[in-house]
Amino acid sequence: MSNLKKGLAITEKIWGFKRDDLIADNGELGEYILKYAFGDIYSRKGLSLRDREIITISFLIAQGCPESQLRNHFLGALNVGLTEDELIEIILQAPLYNGFPKAIIALKILKSISEDKDQQDG
Repeated sequence: MSNLKKGLAITEKIWGFKRDDLIADNGELGEYILKYAFGDIYSRKGLSLRDREIITISFLIAQGCPESQLRNHFLGALNVGLTEDELIEIILQAPLYNGFPKAIIALKILKSISEDKDQQDG
């Protein structure tokens, strides 16, 4: 199986759909992300997808990453078995090493996901 196909299969496991939008939105860069990040790294046997999402979210918070990336990985984490309470615990751990401002931003993003979900359910 090609790395692109492996990458698409992994994204389907994480988000519930194949992230071919990465190619549509980013062209060759999106294809590289699918092949390398998901086809090579995320598909390795050493860690579960749940564990990989914990690590990814931690790194994204530490970087003060763009909202879209953190939002996507919060959604992926919820889809692979993490709970909102576990995500809050990750955020609460973040200020010890990364500072409170980055944790505040992460918490706001997670809360917006919960609010969006509540509006869809209501």
